[in-house]
Amino acid sequence: MGRHSGQPRNQADEQHALQWIFQILGEPVPQGAFEDILQDGDVLCRFMQKIRPDLMPKYKKYEMAAKQRENVAMFSKCCEQMGVRDTDLFQTIDLFERKDPVAVANCISRLGSILQKQRPDLPTHGPKLAEGQAREFSTEQLAPGRMFY
Repeated sequence: MGRHSGQPRNQADEQHALQWIFQILGEPVPQGAFEDILQDGDVLCRFMQKIRPDLMPKYKKYEMAAKQRENVAMFSKCCEQMGVRDTDLFQTIDLFERKDPVAVANCISRLGSILQKQRPDLPTHGPKLAEGQAREFSTEQLAPGRMFY
């Protein structure tokens, strides 16, 4: 089982992810299961080319399983380059062999969160990332806290 196997599948999240992807692609969402639509990597690669053409090399839609796996892996690598943390990435087998569709949905959600900042012109998906709020304290303000060390 995958890293997210303890989390239950959320079909609403999966459907929202598909709607978001296809809205950006400018295409209707095809009928079918989440994994079936994304499994060969074609949709994911076309999506990545649309949002970050500089990261996604040219690819082809393949019928051969090995090449389809390469497409899925290329998408995951692009997600990593965009700032998706390793813990939020999915392994190729999570999608291709249906091991952990929750990990796939989580990765797409995290990518959506990152894109809210990088590409505010796009429709949103996923939670908004928190922004750091740096605080500066004077020496006088910090002095009382030193009593405890």
